[in-house]
Amino acid sequence: MHGFLLVTALLTIGLLVYGLYRLNHRVINLEEKKRQMIAKKSAENKVVLSKPAEVGENIFHDLEGEALFYAIAGEYAKDLEFSDDARKRYELVLRKHILEVLEKAKDGERSLESEIVIRTLRGPVRSWLPEDVIGSLLVQGGLLAKNPNDKRSSDSIRATIDELYRQLGYESPEDLLSLEDDVYTPVDDARKNEETAERRPGADGFM
Repeated sequence: MHGFLLVTALLTIGLLVYGLYRLNHRVINLEEKKRQMIAKKSAENKVVLSKPAEVGENIFHDLEGEALFYAIAGEYAKDLEFSDDARKRYELVLRKHILEVLEKAKDGERSLESEIVIRTLRGPVRSWLPEDVIGSLLVQGGLLAKNPNDKRSSDSIRATIDELYRQLGYESPEDLLSLEDDVYTPVDDARKNEETAERRPGADGFM
């Protein structure tokens, strides 16, 4: 009887030890898998951080159009700060937008949407201008296109641009037609741009 109890006790102890061994082995495997997952996630994060930022990524804090215009002007989301690079890029977009409106004025357009997409080497930017600015540029630009010597229209365009730049915290450009390489237009506008580059500033009567 005692022998039977002894064997039973030994078997029980053996099974208990084996169970603890298996449990410990399983815990070790789980911990190893956990460490591998953490290491993999960390490696993926490093890859993401090491990748160059995509074109224009967050340079404007994910704002565009009217919201971006008023944020640059300091009238919206006043806690946001824009880097010098962001402000420089936006000024180029703004300049391109103004030129687009003046070109439309030469073509006889009398109304335009306030928002258009400006393409740049660093990606497209959705640009917005106030309706009164667009209206003034279209009217005065149309008059100036008909009579390049119309000083009143020329002065009115300059005043509109000066006020727009002042609102956004920029100094008015001496040469509105001077676009840096950061901004480009679609292929179908290439010929027009080449012609513009060949003309001296003010040759078309806009400046």
